[in-house]
Amino acid sequence: MGTLAEIEVAIETLPKDQQRGLLLFLMERLRVDGPPIPEPRLFTQEQMKAWMDEDEVDMCRFRAGE
Repeated sequence: MGTLAEIEVAIETLPKDQQRGLLLFLMERLRVDGPPIPEPRLFTQEQMKAWMDEDEVDMCRFRAGE
């Protein structure tokens, strides 16, 4: 397989579990060859609740057509 198009066609013939395995393999390769993954951001319970409350208000406005 020499071209991306050929590889894409070959991937389509794989069973879904093998496609997932290939994806995990590629992600691992990119992680090793690429920049380091940043550390997860930490948020307080208060921050999370405030964002969820804001989202609920926005959804109510959206549903009301505002």
